[in-house]
This record gives sequence, C-alpha cells and structure tokens, in this order.
Amino acid sequence: MKLIFLHGLGQDKTVWDAVAAALPHQDCLALELFADGKMPENFETLTEQVASSLQEIEEDFILIGLSLGGVLALALSQYHFMHLKGLIISGAQYRLKGNFLYKLQLLVFQFLPQSVFKKRGAAKRPLLTFLKSMSNLDLSDRVKHIQLPTLILCGQKDKPNLLPAKEMAELIPHAKLAVIKKGGHLLNTDMPTVFATKITDFLKALTEK
Repeated sequence: MKLIFLHGLGQDKTVWDAVAAALPHQDCLALELFADGKMPENFETLTEQVASSLQEIEEDFILIGLSLGGVLALALSQYHFMHLKGLIISGAQYRLKGNFLYKLQLLVFQFLPQSVFKKRGAAKRPLLTFLKSMSNLDLSDRVKHIQLPTLILCGQKDKPNLLPAKEMAELIPHAKLAVIKKGGHLLNTDMPTVFATKITDFLKALTEK
C-alpha cells in the first residue's frame, strides 16, 4: 500500500521525512504542493492540481494530510479515485465559513510586513489571496458522504482543531478519532514515531477487513 503525504501551509514535503523514516518498509511519497514556493490562485486550483497527480497512481494508496493537507485530502475524496483506500487527517478543519479564528488570522496577516512572509518562503499577496479563497470553505456535506476508512488525528494541545476533529469523527461514517496525548499541531515533525505508529495500526486494520 502506497502512502501519499500532503503537507501544510508554510511547509514543504520534507516535513514528512521523519515519519517516512519511521516506516522503512512502506512505499512513501510526499507531494510538493507549492513548487518553488508559488501559491495557486485558490484552493480549488490546488485541489485540481493534486487530483491530476493522484490520477496517475496505478496502485492502491492511502492519503495522509496535515493541516491544509488534511483539508485537501477531505476535498479530494470527492474524486472517488479507484486506488484510494483510506484517509488519515491530522489537525485539520472541514469548515472555515464563519470561523472567527480564521477570519482573525487573515486580518493579522494583512498587517504583517512582507519580510515575515519571505522568511516562510512565500509572497504576501499570493498567500493572502489563497487564504481568502478558503474563507467560505464548508465541507460539511462532503464529509458525510466519505465512505472510506478514515482516521482523524489531533494533538491534545491543538485546541483550535480538537472540536472539528471530534465533529469529523462523528460525521464521517467509517471514521475513528485518535487524540494524541501531549501532542500539538505539528504531529508529523514533533512526534513522527507516534504518527508512524498510528499509520501502521491503520494499515493493519485495513488488511484485517
């Protein structure tokens, strides 16, 4: 079973290196979502770009996403890829529409100097445009129709995403929730071994069905 990893905003594919290293017997592929640090115009464009890459995969795979990558994995479930066999979603939101914290984040970003964004390898204007494109995102109906085995991960200390994680576990028909003790938002870099163990357990449960 191939493992496809999707990173978060302000990251690149190398954030999955430690998780992949803890899974030496698994075929791991981390996708680079923002080539050369360039942001797509909107979330829909990013979804279509990744979907195009996934269409080329000719073996069974699991989609694993953190933060933005998790939102992306949820959105990609609508494509019903023949070889997609499960989802692992970590520290992600499924509904940003009406989300006060997200709107506050956007407001703060608008007043930050360009230098702050450069340190993260991004240009301010394209990043803000992309983030604004997600401000009305609502995958509530989408997640209710996900028929794939799904594991929802969230760090115990990742307070903004804890409630959405619990809600997703209720909304997605075949979902299970794992709250990682003492874990924060970046479980893939802060607790890669724990993350890898959760993946291994998920794969084992799939093969036992």
